[in-house]
Amino acid sequence: MAEQPSLLDGEPVAEATLGVAELNQAISDALRGSFPGPTWVRGEIQALHVSRNQHTYFELVEKHERRDQVRATIRVALFRDDRPAVNRALRDAGLRLADGVEVRIRARVDFWPPAGRLQLVMTAIDPNFTIGRLAADRDRIVALLTAEKILGRNATRVLPPVPLRVGLVTSGGSAAYRDFLHELDGSGHAFRVVHCDVRVQGAAASRRIVWALRQLGDLDLDAIAIVRGGGARSDLAAFDSEIVARAITEMAVPVLTGIGHETDRTIADEVAHTCTKTPTAAAAVLVEQVDRYLERLGFLAHQISVRSRSVGALAQRELASLTGRLLRAVPVALDRERRGLHERRRRVTSAGRRGTRDAAHAVVACEARLVTTGRRTIRAQTLRVDATAARLRALDPRRVLERGYSITRDDQERIVRTAHGVHAGTLLVTETADGALQSRVEGP
Repeated sequence: MAEQPSLLDGEPVAEATLGVAELNQAISDALRGSFPGPTWVRGEIQALHVSRNQHTYFELVEKHERRDQVRATIRVALFRDDRPAVNRALRDAGLRLADGVEVRIRARVDFWPPAGRLQLVMTAIDPNFTIGRLAADRDRIVALLTAEKILGRNATRVLPPVPLRVGLVTSGGSAAYRDFLHELDGSGHAFRVVHCDVRVQGAAASRRIVWALRQLGDLDLDAIAIVRGGGARSDLAAFDSEIVARAITEMAVPVLTGIGHETDRTIADEVAHTCTKTPTAAAAVLVEQVDRYLERLGFLAHQISVRSRSVGALAQRELASLTGRLLRAVPVALDRERRGLHERRRRVTSAGRRGTRDAAHAVVACEARLVTTGRRTIRAQTLRVDATAARLRALDPRRVLERGYSITRDDQERIVRTAHGVHAGTLLVTETADGALQSRVEGP
């Protein structure tokens, strides 16, 4: 190991200087001494991937209890020689390694000196821990939704009698997608499916499902179906999430689930309007709803037909009876009306004759009264006219002029009644009984 002198309190001192490889080896030895054997570690899987040589790598993270934030992380390697035993244990419990799954693993602390990389080398897993964590989280969320009284909210939504407008949340092209549509297409009904293509397992599956539900919630639909194929119990983590459960409770239309797992019931199943085991069964619920409506419609049509025939037959009998009575009653009624019409015509003729005579007498009497009254009126008006003419003759200005009077007018044709207002030089015209004279004023 190389030494290099240094100064400490003014005196040269020799200090050890390590190379990178020596330092990493020292760290490795120290860790091996602190962790001589495998240890159990718990955390949540993230960034899971399998390399070309079939080694599995992921990050094991620990999150804050109240915040979805990572507080610590460490790299984990599951080498291909240990994978069969781990996968067998997971398969027996209905689980598999996937992002978002909480696990308790047995691993040894390993530090690889060439790369200076700290990691855990996984050799075993405790499936019961994962199952317990899933069950505990599920129970906690169910209790929370129950306390908030929203667990059964979507179950109160009314499924229309003919739910032909359907929203579908699943991965496009998947077996679940094909099975669901195949069941609808085989029914022969005019279903219209609006598909939101999202992955329903793996990292961020919960957020993708919530996004799809909100997209479909803005459309005019009768129902929404969330479906997926079968898989391990850990693959259902997205359907046990609180955000998916709350999104389903907030939907204004019924939500059906067909998650493709025969034994487990997820929180999404608990809050959904209708829970089925498979995508095909979810589609069958919609088909059966339409079938029941058509069956009821057919039954009502049959009842209407039977009732119509019965009512028609009764109406026909009543019509025949009425026709017979009319055929018998019409001649009698016509004869009665004919006699009545003859009698009314006789009375009208007699009354008309009497009315004509009375009117003639009234006209003669009125004529006599008019002649007498007219003569009196003419005499009276003649007297009034004569009196008026006499008054007019008496008031005629010419008769006044004949008695020696005259009328004088100025050049404005105004009658001069007084000397006041007549100026010198004014031309005057004086009218007498036998003519007119002109004069001019010379002074007042």
